[in-house]
Amino acid sequence: MSEKESIAVSVIIPVHNAAGYISDTLSTVLSQTLNDIEIIIVNDCSDDNTLEIVSALAETDSRIRVINNTTNLGGGGSRNIGLDAATGEYVIFLDDDDYADNMMLERMYARASDIQADVVICRSQSFDPALQVYAPMPWSVRQELLPDLKFFSSQDIPSDFFRTFVWWPWDKLLRRQFITSHQLRFQEIRTTNDLFFVCAFMLMANRISVLNETLISHTINRSESLSATRAESHRCAVEALVALKAFICQQGMMEHRLRDYKNYVVVFLEWHLNTISGPAFHPFYQQVKEFVVALDAKSDDFYDEFIAAAHHRITTLSAEEYLFSLKDRVLKELEFFQARSSALQQEVETLTHSFAGQKDENAILHNQLHEIEERVTEQEQNIRQLTDKNNDMHHEMTIKQQEFNEIYQHHKNLISSLSWKLTKPLRVVRRFFK
Repeated sequence: MSEKESIAVSVIIPVHNAAGYISDTLSTVLSQTLNDIEIIIVNDCSDDNTLEIVSALAETDSRIRVINNTTNLGGGGSRNIGLDAATGEYVIFLDDDDYADNMMLERMYARASDIQADVVICRSQSFDPALQVYAPMPWSVRQELLPDLKFFSSQDIPSDFFRTFVWWPWDKLLRRQFITSHQLRFQEIRTTNDLFFVCAFMLMANRISVLNETLISHTINRSESLSATRAESHRCAVEALVALKAFICQQGMMEHRLRDYKNYVVVFLEWHLNTISGPAFHPFYQQVKEFVVALDAKSDDFYDEFIAAAHHRITTLSAEEYLFSLKDRVLKELEFFQARSSALQQEVETLTHSFAGQKDENAILHNQLHEIEERVTEQEQNIRQLTDKNNDMHHEMTIKQQEFNEIYQHHKNLISSLSWKLTKPLRVVRRFFK
């Protein structure tokens, strides 16, 4: 694009050692039906051939710009680099293994333009490359917590704000001017570097709109991804929450959002505890425990009993006790799912048996129908034969009637002629006497 004003959306993609899949990701971006886009790829010191791949693509498509970091900045710092280079009216930040529907940007930009939105959020699904399985992620947008409006602000969400969305950026189209005017930046930490940025944006946004369409697939369970190695940077989760709390206080929102924040901290940090293993677990557990205890939360602060139970576990159990508790909960969940699986299997067997019975019944009905169809066909043939016979008889009767008419007329003529001859003498005598 020669004119910066013509760019509708800047797509910013940090990449690091993504040679195995970056071409697939970019093909979904390059095939977007929205043409007025720029694609800013920030290569964060890849040591494979990622740079060669994206540079070759940039030579074939002028919409692609490649920025090569001289030092490793991580995902947060690389997104900031891309944001500084962006010129689009809106921006979206994708991961290097996300796959966008080819109408994603067109549909989201159309909604944003229609209502002058600060942010448009679409629905998403996960993709497991090992299993080649896609699965919906309904929890990425908690519709039941949102107002039934075409657009709204954070103030229209009365409670539990921090669990309405997941604070990642790749399903959100953001107005760039809104970002720059509020001087928002991604945290330059190894993991959880998007939570503060996205959540702060959403807290201040005046026009938030949800597009109820699944438009992007996010890759999960990739062994080399940062999310799979969070144990190496477990403290980042707490750093993100500290930054978010400071921002909420700075904006004068804490009085209204304190209860929401307490609930979110417990849920978010327990998820981290339950998904981190190895030597990092014990020091991280201690840090989490101290952080949660400092919330000074009471039992009536929590929105449901599950969050209250999580808070109780974290604040009262040692790391070892928590692990045993987690093991017990996992076993109970496994037993529940096994029981549920058995019940579902029985339902499947019952339905299969019912289906087999129905199939037999359908076969009988099918045979009966076939017999009826055969009888109908036979009757139709009989009807055609009778019709043909009736037509023949009618034709024959017509011929006989014509013959009869001819004989009758001949006879009539004959009689008329004979009568004239017989009465001729009488006519002569009659004239004589006159």
